[in-house]
Amino acid sequence: MESQQTIKLSLQSIEIPAINIYVHIISLLLIALLVKLIFGKKISDLLGQAAEKVKDRLSRESLKDWVAKCRVRKDWPQKQDALSLDLKGRYLKSLTFSVILTGNPKHWRAGFIIGNEKLRANEIIDVKNGITIHTGSEYQKKDKLLPVWKYYEAFGNGNPDFSSVKSDDAGNRTFQIDITKNNFMQVKVQNDVIFAQKINPSFRRRAYLKAWADDQPDVAIKFKNISYSLWS
Repeated sequence: MESQQTIKLSLQSIEIPAINIYVHIISLLLIALLVKLIFGKKISDLLGQAAEKVKDRLSRESLKDWVAKCRVRKDWPQKQDALSLDLKGRYLKSLTFSVILTGNPKHWRAGFIIGNEKLRANEIIDVKNGITIHTGSEYQKKDKLLPVWKYYEAFGNGNPDFSSVKSDDAGNRTFQIDITKNNFMQVKVQNDVIFAQKINPSFRRRAYLKAWADDQPDVAIKFKNISYSLWS
């Protein structure tokens, strides 16, 4: 009959290299400290940006679709219409909207204007008190290019800064405007950056959506997906 041996294992017989564990812990702490010293500000900035985006989403104002009725109005040059955004006495932070064409008007313009308290709603171009950026007719169907005109600083009436962006859809034109706390404004049309520079801080106090046409039958242009946010 085979004998059975009982093996007893004592915890006291196991030697744990305590010094090695301490070395690993200290190494990990040093690595964590170095990461914090080197990347701490970047991580903090990323977290701050993420928090701002969440805050921006929660505080965004959304408006119903608006139809600009470009017709003759007393004391308004050209046939135009404008929608004033309620900024509640604060500074504009972001603005998005789409310009939708339901017909095929020959000569039209549509976009936005930002400015200070001296900018009037019926003013189309006033580079002293604001910035006008708009798209319009003259879509280049062959090359699928949308025109964009920008009026600011030295680019006054009759001398706009011009850009064109690729687009397969001439009837739906999207705008996205973002302004930082240090007054840097970036504007995208169809997701292409067409403007990116610092602006006059006072130009964040007024904002209008605007459309206008030349001397022709009245034109109606729809603005959809309108939303904006303000700096607190």
